[in-house]
Formats: sequence, structure tokens, C-alpha cells
Amino acid sequence: MGADAEDTASPLHAALAVSEARLRRVQRIGMVGGFEIELHSGINHRSGEYMALQGQHAAPVTERHQDWIARLHPEDREKAERTFLRAIAQDSGITDYAQEYRIITPAGEVRWISARAEIERAPDGTALRVVGAHVDVTRLKQTEAALATSRAELQELLATLDLATVMVRDMEGRIQFWSSGCERLLGWSAAEAKGRVARELLDTLFPQPFPEIEAQLLREGEWTGDLVSRHRDRRPMVLATRKVLHRDRQGQPAAVMESFDDVTALRQARAELQALNHSLEQRVSEEVARREAIQARTAHAERMQALGELAGGMAHDMRNILQMVSSASAIIADVVDDPDQVLAMLDALNAAVERGDAVAGRLLAFARRSELSATPIDAAALLEDLRIVLERTLGRAYACDVAVPPGLPPLMADRRQLEAALVNLAVNARDAMPEGGVVRLSARLEEAADSPDGLPGAYIRLEVTDTGTGMDEATLARVVEPFFTTKPVEQGTGLGLPMAKGFAEQSGGGLAIRSAPGEGTTVSLWLPVAGQSAGQSAG
Repeated sequence: MGADAEDTASPLHAALAVSEARLRRVQRIGMVGGFEIELHSGINHRSGEYMALQGQHAAPVTERHQDWIARLHPEDREKAERTFLRAIAQDSGITDYAQEYRIITPAGEVRWISARAEIERAPDGTALRVVGAHVDVTRLKQTEAALATSRAELQELLATLDLATVMVRDMEGRIQFWSSGCERLLGWSAAEAKGRVARELLDTLFPQPFPEIEAQLLREGEWTGDLVSRHRDRRPMVLATRKVLHRDRQGQPAAVMESFDDVTALRQARAELQALNHSLEQRVSEEVARREAIQARTAHAERMQALGELAGGMAHDMRNILQMVSSASAIIADVVDDPDQVLAMLDALNAAVERGDAVAGRLLAFARRSELSATPIDAAALLEDLRIVLERTLGRAYACDVAVPPGLPPLMADRRQLEAALVNLAVNARDAMPEGGVVRLSARLEEAADSPDGLPGAYIRLEVTDTGTGMDEATLARVVEPFFTTKPVEQGTGLGLPMAKGFAEQSGGGLAIRSAPGEGTTVSLWLPVAGQSAGQSAG
């Protein structure tokens, strides 16, 4: 009989052990720990799972009430103990005990514990025993905290959205959301606006047909532009508007959110600025035209003055020549029987004719109408020949130097006109040095980048330099004008430099003058290298 009882008990004990093991496993997985408190003795029985939740060794223990108090978080300790003592008080009548608090594990980790228990009481209400469980709800608390933070952020976002000038409408245009910003800007309350068709409520004028705007919304998801709407008091407003399309989970158009910004004053200021700019452009155009007219009149006056000076100079020279002719003719008439005097007067007449021809030649050269016969000229030989002539004609107080580098290519020009121009320049150089000095003739090869007009090609640069008195800027500005001269009337006609300039330009080159008071003068003649056309780059 005893053996049978033992055999029967063994399977029951084994099944019970398996069940308890499963229960502990479930408690461990669910982070649930059991406890039992004997209130009359103060003994606390803690399961292994309970101790594991407390961050300690997972083994059943028996401890005191003060051990539990010591594990409580300092901020929760007083409240947690007060709640427990109130629950077990005789007059509380509480049989279901529950509270949540934090504990600190030996490793310093903070955990949230949810305590649930039943309180067994004597017939007189005295609490005898507390049997319950602890559940670790730390993750739940963290989730709740995150949700609370998100909820607060969402509330803040919604509050901000409400402050903004934002409207939400459905695809038929009926207003579903009308922010307080819209109320302030447009005058309509949310109650008045909701359910109304937005474009009808605001009497909106669109910059393009409304269907085109809706088509762009559906195609691109947004639209931006200026709309003219009316305030509740009917005054027009220019609203910088952005429309954004919202789609539902199936991708179908569900709503449109629109934001507004009042740019009425800005657009008006821009229109006024554009009008002002247009007015300024007109005024500038009129002022430019006026100044161009003044410049044209001034240029015309200057041309007329130059023509007057030209005519005066020509009249002066021709009058002198005619006087010589007239005098010679009168004398011939008186001495017709004296061949020697007649011949002398004929020589005077020939000299007058030659002088008249020289004046005409200079005028033609200045006007670039004289016939030129250009041939290749060796600059070194030309300048050396001129040096010999000038040393005899300039006077004893003057020397003439020539500086030409070897291997210089020939230039292309009319030799007779070039010699006349260089002699005129040398005479001018001599006259600029009344106490004597040196007239330097030089030549060198130059490229177009340094030429007076910047024309492409290679040039021979002939220079006549003196060490005389020089010229100021005002004189330099007029020195190539016809009949302008700083010499006495009997010493110059004012055609030398204009003739040289006209000759150089007609030959495909140019003339430049460099001078300053007390530093002498250098006149440069640019003439093209032989074998290339004027304006052709040297290869």
C-alpha cells in the first residue's frame, strides 16, 4: 500500500515541478516577480524572478520591509511607502493594492515597477498578508514618455500652424481648415469660412485659368504664384500663394493646403519702382539725346571754326602769292625794255608759283587727296641721306644723329612725300631749340599692338626727336589742326604736322606725338613694312 502511494506521488510531484518551472519561465519572460509579505512578522518572501527585476541575483530570498524601502528611487520613496502603509491600514478596507514607482538597481540602473497584490484581512479588518507580483514596466514608461513628447510637439506644431496663414480645402474647393492666421489676414472667422468654396468666398482673381492651376497641382504636386483676393471688407489684396496637394494612402488626390502672404504693399512698391525706372530711362534717354545734340552743335561749330581758320590761312598765303604776282607783273610792265629786270621778275613769279604749289600740295596731303606713288624704301639709307642734307641746312648750332638697327626691312611709302614730311619735322625740331641742339632721326620695327590706330601688321616707326622746349597738353591737343602754329606768322603756315599726319594715314600708317614742357618732343611716323597690305598682319 505504501509503495503504491509512493508510486502515485512521484508522477504528481514531477508534474508539479514541470508546472512550476513553466510558471517561472513565464514570469522571467514576462518580467514578473512574485512576493508575499507576512505583516505580523514583517517577513518579506521574494521569488527569484522578483529579485532579478530588482537587478540582483535571481534566487528566492527573505528580507525586511526596510530592504524594499532602500531600493526605492529617492524621489518616489516617501510616496511609495505612504501608499503601501495606507493600503494595509486596518480602517482602509482595501483588498486590491496597486501602485507604480521607480527603483535603483545595485548597478545604478533606474527601473519602473508596477506592483499588484491582494491584501488578506482578519474579520476585524486587520491586514494579515499581502500576496502579489511586480512587473517591470520601464519600456512602457519610456514609450509613454516618448509619446507624450511627440504629442507635445504635435500640439506645438498645430498651434504654430494655426498661427500661420494656412487653409486646407478638399478637391471641390470647400474649406476644411481655416487657421487663426487666415482670420486675422482675411477677416473671415473659421466658422464663417468652413464649408465655403474658397475662390468664391475670397472672390479670387487668378493669373491664369483656374483649371490650368488645378492641372499643374495634379501633375506636379504644387503651384506658386500671386492671387488677387478680397478681404471681408471687400478691399483687394495681393496674396503670394503656395498650393500643395495631399494624396491619400491609395495615392488619390484628397486635399490642398494653401498658405498666404500679404504682398500688396510690396507689389505696389515694385510697380512704382518699375514706373520710376521707366521714367528715369526716358529722362536719361532725353538727356543723352540733348547732350548728343549739344555735342553735334559743338562739333559743327568746331568744324566751322576749323574751316574758318583753314580759309583764313589759305587766303593769307594766297594773298601773299598774288601780291608777289601782282608786283612782279607791274614791274615787268615798267621795265619791259630791260631784259635783266624782266628775267628777275620772272624768277620771282616762278618762286610765287612754286610756293602756291607747295601750299596746295600740303592742303592735298592734309585732305589725303594727293596722288601717292608708294615704293619700297630703305629707312637706313633714307635717314642717312637726310642727315647729310640737314647738317648743311639746319645751321652750325645744330647736329643731326641717325639711329637705325641693322637688318631693318624696307618700308612702303611715297619717297618724295616722306622726305618732305621728315624735313618739315626736322625744321620744327630745330625751331623748338633756339639755342641749338641735336635733332635725332631713328627707325625701328614695331608690331600693330603699339601703333596709333592698333591696326594689324608690322610697321617701320620713324621718329624725329628734339631736346627743345616741348609742348603742354593744350598745345598737343591742337597741334595737328590745319594752320595752327606756335611760330610767328612769317615763319610757319601751320600745315607741316597736318600734312605729315595726312600723308602717314593715306600711306596706311599713322602719326603720334609725345611731348612735355622742358622735355622736348618726339614725332613718330608709322609706315607699313613693304610686302604687306595695310592692315595685314606680318607673318
